[in-house]
Amino acid sequence: MKQRDGRGGKIKVISLSVDLEKKDIIIIGGGKTAEKRAKVFHREKARITIVSPTVTEDLQQLIKDGGIRWWNRCFKPDDVTAAFLLVIATEDQDTNDRIAMLAGDVPLVNRADGGKGGNLHIPAQFSRGKLNVSVTTQGASPKLASRLRAEWEKQFPPAYKEYVDFLYECRQMLKTSSLSRAEKDRYLERMLDPSYLEREKQSIIKEEIHNKGGARICRD
Repeated sequence: MKQRDGRGGKIKVISLSVDLEKKDIIIIGGGKTAEKRAKVFHREKARITIVSPTVTEDLQQLIKDGGIRWWNRCFKPDDVTAAFLLVIATEDQDTNDRIAMLAGDVPLVNRADGGKGGNLHIPAQFSRGKLNVSVTTQGASPKLASRLRAEWEKQFPPAYKEYVDFLYECRQMLKTSSLSRAEKDRYLERMLDPSYLEREKQSIIKEEIHNKGGARICRD
């Protein structure tokens, strides 16, 4: 998302997490860029509509599976009216410019070619359950963002899904425990040690919190 810097100067970008489940997303274009966007939003259970006379094979499969809707035609001005998020991803800059000019009332606009009229960058991202890691260069170098994502995926292996669930469970336990604020903070810091990726250590500290503070343990 974009905002002014408070002095009426250069536009700065801040990162936000947005719940897109059941939100209406219109993607204008049916090429590889549109495909990438559609796959991201499909994972988030958004209501996706593709507007394009042609689509990629992968998009055709998503359409066949019922994951997205396809309007098999060229863009029309009223296509943008129902969008919560609009992706402008045609191969023609003039067409993209025209669509952007018509999208003034759309809350979120991603212009894939980096031209004027967009207020949203789609970051390179990956998830490990509740952990979501994303990075954007604000369109300067998508390849750099992709490289950083790949490096972080190695740094945070799939085991982090269960680890973050463990951290969440312990945090809820500590909230309801009789421990002091200082004791709770010490536990929260202690559990950030990488050794707590091990399930055995997770069980031990949950028992410890339960015994000291009386919090209920959620059994698997």
